[in-house]
Amino acid sequence: MNILLKFAFICFLIVNLISCTSQNGKVVVEGAGGEVSSSIEEDDKAINEDNNNISIEDDLSETAKINKILNEKLVEVGDRVFFDYDQSSFKKEGIETLKRQARFLIANQNITVTIEGHCDARGTREYNLALGERRAYSVKSFLTSLGVEDSRISIISFGKEKLQSLENNEKAWAQSRTAITTINP
Repeated sequence: MNILLKFAFICFLIVNLISCTSQNGKVVVEGAGGEVSSSIEEDDKAINEDNNNISIEDDLSETAKINKILNEKLVEVGDRVFFDYDQSSFKKEGIETLKRQARFLIANQNITVTIEGHCDARGTREYNLALGERRAYSVKSFLTSLGVEDSRISIISFGKEKLQSLENNEKAWAQSRTAITTINP
């Protein structure tokens, strides 16, 4: 009896697999009230010819390319500083990062930035939004004290809405207590 069930199951699988494809190489996928079909290319010569004619084009605008390069440089300089629990003054390690950011911003007078204030998952939404704003403002104040124009820096608080780490431990919380500098498009 058990062998008969196994045989019937195997036959069922084979019939279903064969019925999924038709003679013309199309696979039909059904679900969510719609039907999608896709063709399977069986001609190896056509595949090889297509691979020989592949070209890669960069469709980014010149401005987008420049922004991408500047963002990469900002990440190299250091785009974030960290805070202790329930504090709005950044850690001492952040001073050197912010000095590098200030030199970068002074050297690139044409860009503006936004400082994002972030908190960990603990505390109320309202409290963390206010704390994130104080964190972002402390970074902005430090950058302006180093010579960056105030008008080039905006701030925003995400509180605990955009956690940098989703784990629920001290190490993860420490990663989320941050202020991140981002270049405006």
